[in-house]
Amino acid sequence: MRSKISTTSHEPKPETPTQRYQPKNPLKSPRFGDVATFNRLPYVPDFRDQDIDVVLLGIPFDGGTTYRPGARFAPRAVREASALNRNFNPNLGVHVYEKLSVVDGGDVSVNPIHLQTTFKNIEEHISEVHRAGARCISIGGDHSVLLPDLRAIHKRYGAVTLIQFDAHTDTADSAWGEKYHHGTPIRRAIEEGLLVGSKIFQIGIRGPLTAASQEDYIREQGIHVLDIDQFYEIQKRNEFLDQIRKTAGQGPCYLTFDVDGVDPAYAPGTGTPVVGGMTSFEAIQTVRKLQGLRFVGANVVEISPTYDHAEITSLLGAALIFEFLSLMAHESKSPVV
Repeated sequence: MRSKISTTSHEPKPETPTQRYQPKNPLKSPRFGDVATFNRLPYVPDFRDQDIDVVLLGIPFDGGTTYRPGARFAPRAVREASALNRNFNPNLGVHVYEKLSVVDGGDVSVNPIHLQTTFKNIEEHISEVHRAGARCISIGGDHSVLLPDLRAIHKRYGAVTLIQFDAHTDTADSAWGEKYHHGTPIRRAIEEGLLVGSKIFQIGIRGPLTAASQEDYIREQGIHVLDIDQFYEIQKRNEFLDQIRKTAGQGPCYLTFDVDGVDPAYAPGTGTPVVGGMTSFEAIQTVRKLQGLRFVGANVVEISPTYDHAEITSLLGAALIFEFLSLMAHESKSPVV
């Protein structure tokens, strides 16, 4: 079993179980054809004993939503939107698929009416990715799916530095007597020992709160927050990004991106929109500034195609996946062990 991410380009290999995987050539297979997969990558549901660096997984679950549902349809919509993704990232100067062998591993089997069963399936499926020596980028689904993802990450890598783009801190407690929903994954992860508050960095937080006491838990845990006002103060933003680097060092990082962190003018297809957020350009630009960090996993969540317009939000989700892959390809010069 491989324990390192390959760091060099590979010449094309014969069709063998250890072939490297890349997207289809659009000059031979037009982008509007074929079955939709992430970035038009091969569909490989059994990735054991394969030469694979990253597995993309869909998590079609929105049983943890508290307002508008629909995120269960995101993996399918983002796959469709990702047909326009390409291979070379000029901003980071990296050809993703010369550095990484990437596949679409399909969707996690979810139970749409039972959260705990779904959580168990998510944790096990992502653990399978890890046992295959690969990293996972997933598409939710609502943000509740972050918790089982972090459970799998913790088993493989221990406590990670978490970088979270979001309008909400997701540190709420129970709602209607339920401990688990899309507003609680950060609090639950801290309680389970999966995360340490001082290694959590939240970007884009904004909007009114139900009560001032909602901020108490964040302060008590030492969570770092760059709210939307501070985001637009360039010096504070740069200092915040520097603090992420100092805290993470060469240690493992996880990137979670809730699309409601982006203003609904640029990402209308989400379940809990909050006005006054960053633009899609600013979001992608900020993600790129995380280059060099050691990302061991990532996800995009809370895309609700029902409320989308002209695929705006799904296109953003697809673009973010490519940026996440680019970050992993960029730092693949320092292998993940």
